[in-house]
Amino acid sequence: MGKLDEIRALLGAKLKEKKSETFSFGSAYNISEVPKIIEKKNKDWVYWGEDNLYPLKLKDMKTASAIHNAIVKTKTKLTAGDGLLINGATNEQTSKANYQALDVKTKAAFDYVTKNEQGDMSLDEIMRNLANDLQTYGCYAYSRVYNNDFTKQYKIKYYPVFKIRAAKKEDGRIKKYYFHEDWTQEKQRGFEPSVIFAYDKNDKENYEQLVFRKIGDLEYYGEPSYSGALTWIQTDFQMGLFHLSNITNGMNPGMHFSFYKLPSSEDDKERILEDLQRTYMGAQQAGRFITTFSNGKELAPDIKAIETSNLDKQLITLAELCDKKILSGHQLTSPLLVGISVSGQLGGNTELQIAYQIFDNVIIGSDRNMLDKDLQFIYGL
Repeated sequence: MGKLDEIRALLGAKLKEKKSETFSFGSAYNISEVPKIIEKKNKDWVYWGEDNLYPLKLKDMKTASAIHNAIVKTKTKLTAGDGLLINGATNEQTSKANYQALDVKTKAAFDYVTKNEQGDMSLDEIMRNLANDLQTYGCYAYSRVYNNDFTKQYKIKYYPVFKIRAAKKEDGRIKKYYFHEDWTQEKQRGFEPSVIFAYDKNDKENYEQLVFRKIGDLEYYGEPSYSGALTWIQTDFQMGLFHLSNITNGMNPGMHFSFYKLPSSEDDKERILEDLQRTYMGAQQAGRFITTFSNGKELAPDIKAIETSNLDKQLITLAELCDKKILSGHQLTSPLLVGISVSGQLGGNTELQIAYQIFDNVIIGSDRNMLDKDLQFIYGL
């Protein structure tokens, strides 16, 4: 290897190392709008995405984009509403005068329905979690647990849907699901998800049966309503990283150190680079620099910065486009519904009420009806 090749190799290694340290978080967001659903011969469960981690990426997307996170939270609240309303009763006090009109006619029955006392969550908490999963992943999961003789539903149990994987279909239907706390450990020795059988009204053998609901056209898993905006959500995240990097490095301008004499050994090179990092980058690694070694000035590389014209205007335009695309992907009738102001709009009460009515009737209404049907399915209310 010649001297110049040696320098290039050294610089390439250092830049690659620096890039991986800084942007390893961002690499997780290379996510497609439609996941690959793969049935592998050596796996009992169906892959949700090429690496089987697609829902985890959707989960992290909410922390990657502020506007996306705000919209998902708003849609979740609108879907779940203010709590359960069972035949006109919202709690024990309001139900006492209306017991004759209720399907649950005693305090014990009412508590059984609403508190889910044998479970880890109340029915209201479960519904809020299901609403969040529906808006985040386009699907949700819960189980019905029965007593020993299947004469009574013992409890309802919520399952975070990103921890669930479907088994391959048998006779045209999914008969069981697999649950694990951490699917990133799938390749580790001893990895063994637990099996939960799918709900079947004729099943009198399995006391816990999983109900899995989804929207979209995927065969096994759900498709989030905002899937068409995933590219723009990722762009929003990358723009945040770009601005953070600029601010972090603002007080420490980039520098180029040229050494016109080659170090005597690889250890000497490493020592020089470590000294520069310690001196100019600091504990927060705020500085940026390039170091080159050459055997004389005539062999030194010529490094020039490429200036981008109107970068500030381009970034403003891109930010506005990102917001519009993400809002469109969520089918949001007005950004005011999630607290986002838009230039040129006054945002009066009338406009907000109309936007809410349209959004609630057209978009949220169908999601809420989906949860309502499951409430009726669970208790026959």
